[in-house]
Amino acid sequence: GSATAIAVGYVKLNWDLSGELALGIFSALDAGCLFLMRFSDNIWASYAGYLAFKACYMLLITIATFQIAINLSMERYALMFGFNNFIALVIQTILTVVVVDSTGLNLDISTQFLIYSSYFACIAGIFLLRSVYTIVSIK
Repeated sequence: GSATAIAVGYVKLNWDLSGELALGIFSALDAGCLFLMRFSDNIWASYAGYLAFKACYMLLITIATFQIAINLSMERYALMFGFNNFIALVIQTILTVVVVDSTGLNLDISTQFLIYSSYFACIAGIFLLRSVYTIVSIK
């Protein structure tokens, strides 16, 4: 994950044009990895899916952070990233309470993988639609 995050700095792309497309592609890869882990009975396929998921997730976070940072002045970094981390933690807590906790749905592991993979698939769809709109509007 850290190697892919470092590699992003060396990739020469027009991130304004292809940043959301990259976010959509890596979110779709994350969803695919989670679907693989959900439907696989092979422990090695699940481990491979986890490693791929973690690497794609780290890359996804790096690209998203970079996309936010390009539009900010340096004085706003701490406020923006602190606020983003807070909102991410709130969403993660709500999702965990609803899906995992006994006061929520208390779903089994297989269904949890299905919920989380569907979550990443929806995020991928949003990013891919937005990137197609951006590319079409620029062209």
